[in-house]
Amino acid sequence: YAPSENQEDFYKKLHTQIIELDYANIFMMGDLNGIVDGKLDYKTQTITKKTRKTLPKSFFQMTEELNLKDIWRERNKNEKQYTFFSNSHASWSRIDMVWISAELL
Repeated sequence: YAPSENQEDFYKKLHTQIIELDYANIFMMGDLNGIVDGKLDYKTQTITKKTRKTLPKSFFQMTEELNLKDIWRERNKNEKQYTFFSNSHASWSRIDMVWISAELL
């Protein structure tokens, strides 16, 4: 579970910890509390310009440096499915994900 606040720092620390583990392959899954792609990972019932918070830059730096891939998105390039519904915002988002080392695909 990733916090909804201070995500930039959280993912920087996570990145450092993963590097310190020195494993060849990585399997990371859970509630990331953010989305990757606003067009594919978010849907709302109301007409608004507001969107779900995209994951921070440190998350994308981590996945790029560690060569991690969103396994569901790799297999479902343009599919729209969601893992969370916000009643208060009348919106759906895909915030639960599985990221793995590209070598495992």
